[in-house]
Amino acid sequence: MRRAALTLAAIAALAALSGCRREASADGLEPGAGAPKRVRCAPVETRALRPQVILHGTVAPLPDRDAQIAPQVAGRILEVLVREGDRVTRGQPLARIEDAALADQAKQAGAQVTKAAAETNLARTTRDRVARVVDRGIAARQELDDAQARLATAQAGETEARAAAGIAARQLDRATVRSPLAGVVLKLFRKTGELVDGTPATPVLEVGDPTHLELVATATAADLVRVHARDAVTVTLPALPDLAVRGAVAAVSPAVDRATGLGSIRITLDTSAGTLPPVGVTGVARIETGEPHAATLVPAAALRAALGDEAEVVACGPDRRAHVVRVQRGASIGTTTGALVEIRALAPGDAGAAGISPGARVAVEPVLGLSDGDPLEPAP
Repeated sequence: MRRAALTLAAIAALAALSGCRREASADGLEPGAGAPKRVRCAPVETRALRPQVILHGTVAPLPDRDAQIAPQVAGRILEVLVREGDRVTRGQPLARIEDAALADQAKQAGAQVTKAAAETNLARTTRDRVARVVDRGIAARQELDDAQARLATAQAGETEARAAAGIAARQLDRATVRSPLAGVVLKLFRKTGELVDGTPATPVLEVGDPTHLELVATATAADLVRVHARDAVTVTLPALPDLAVRGAVAAVSPAVDRATGLGSIRITLDTSAGTLPPVGVTGVARIETGEPHAATLVPAAALRAALGDEAEVVACGPDRRAHVVRVQRGASIGTTTGALVEIRALAPGDAGAAGISPGARVAVEPVLGLSDGDPLEPAP
């Protein structure tokens, strides 16, 4: 009796296992494949895109409308007359350097001018008196020549003294730091009481005109040859996500740095709309450089394991399994529903096998933890 009961239990277990196998087969899954992973998938799209060069740079005033101002004399900063954000005019005093010693030098030079002028007048008077007596035949011609030489020496001394006085006056005037252009104080580098050495290495402040801005970006040699002056540009600013600024390429560097292999591209920004980005913020420039082409696009959230221009996507295959494929990333575009990224399969046969052809679907949440061949349960 006990043996018969064991036999019936074994038959029931086999029947249950067979039913599970049939159910798994009906769902298109191999026995022992594990529970399906629930994922949300998004469609692969095809759109016409123009080739783009994407550059990263910094917003700055135009080269002739920006200056870091350093005093031309050494000393201690006596007073800074402006603050960041203040508007200034050309020639306006911005800071003063301690000038007591310079003032004394100017006075000394002025005294030398007075002394030299007096000596010149005395020599001229003497020369005129000697000339009169020589004309009367009372004195020798040699005395007149000597008087003329003393007058010339005195005049040279006066000229030298006046030149030294001019230098001293200019040095004294340089103790007042003035703005070379009209604009806004962008940054203060030093405060009252700090020392400066009279060279560009110790600037006091930076003045620029924020109404005329550009994006200064670095580019590889491959991008430099693709970009030309007057190419249209769209600039986005991470700090101002709702602002897209139109612009145009102003200049392309004709050479690259031998150490880094990079050159620079200057992009003039159109600020006529009235919204001025802050100087110094970073921006992303998209420059259209060719004819439109059909591009395969997936949501940016579908990319994983990104390394340089390469990444992975996980396709939600019609067999309800995950198909992992390596792809090369291209241009990205923004839409009302999020960013889309152009992709191309690295191997010719991968696109169809992985299901990244137009009309297919790719996993967007989650994308981590999925392996090739994993069973999937697409979320509605």
